[in-house]
Amino acid sequence: MGDLSVPRVPLLAGPTPLVRLERFSRAIAPNGPTIWMKRDDLTPLAMGGNKLRKLEYLLGEALDKGADTVITLGAVQSNHACQTAAAARRYGLEPVLLLKGPRAVPSAGNLLLDRLFGATVLLDPRPPADWGERVAEDLRRQGRRPYLIPYGGSNATGALGYVAAGFELAEQLEALALKPVEIVVTSSSGGTQAGLVVAHAAGRLRAPILGISVDPPAEELAETVHRLATETARRVALPPPARHHVHVTDAYVGPGYAQMNEATREAILLLARTEGVLTDPVYTGKALSGLVDLARRGRWQPDHHVIFWHTGGLPGLFAYPPL
Repeated sequence: MGDLSVPRVPLLAGPTPLVRLERFSRAIAPNGPTIWMKRDDLTPLAMGGNKLRKLEYLLGEALDKGADTVITLGAVQSNHACQTAAAARRYGLEPVLLLKGPRAVPSAGNLLLDRLFGATVLLDPRPPADWGERVAEDLRRQGRRPYLIPYGGSNATGALGYVAAGFELAEQLEALALKPVEIVVTSSSGGTQAGLVVAHAAGRLRAPILGISVDPPAEELAETVHRLATETARRVALPPPARHHVHVTDAYVGPGYAQMNEATREAILLLARTEGVLTDPVYTGKALSGLVDLARRGRWQPDHHVIFWHTGGLPGLFAYPPL
């Protein structure tokens, strides 16, 4: 990256694997592209996931500012919140998780792990818009030094993790002499896609990034990603992306955020039964259903290579009814 003087803590054990999904590729479209998977579900904490890349920079900034507590927000099954709790414990910080959902909910999936990590978990079915700021102010009055992390870790600091990830993937592609035509990733709060878009604008990733929304409308999400990417690029003295370089589809949201549908179920089962790889129903599984549909509709040619970015979230699988 341009400016390397950014606080960062090590949470990863090295590059995550880039693997070829030969059986899955043929199963979804016999005359379709070859699908490769970037396995960010294999990061080291809380059963893996993409948020650890963001947390390297977010916790680096928190410690640099003298924080003793981190606060973040999410849904009840937020994998980001769970990984924040685990990473906070790694660096001696107290995690406080503000989760949108009923106050009485079974401990399963990510919520079970939150409690195993000893996080303070607050639940509210209709939280105020400034919930994080209110809790941070309460903690300051108690003499604590909180650091507030936004939903999904998606700000210009967190997105740096995916600029670095884009550079990491570029090195892997160069080593394999592989030239994908597109990189597909789930997108919601926008930080993961924004970081990859910055890596693309910097010329390190040649293939365009397609974000598959799991919640926001496409235009709204594209604006969020572009704003975050612009802020992130400026943070590290890289060229900001043009708006037309941000590609998003909302065609696979289905019945709504975190709601399973038949297409997602099919995609999860197909990957599990062809490659032995698991995906969650909220993020990666839903984006995977989009990848399957696009391949079957002929978006890519038989000689094309496509990268699908597995963003993790596996514990959420155990909070849903059996598939």
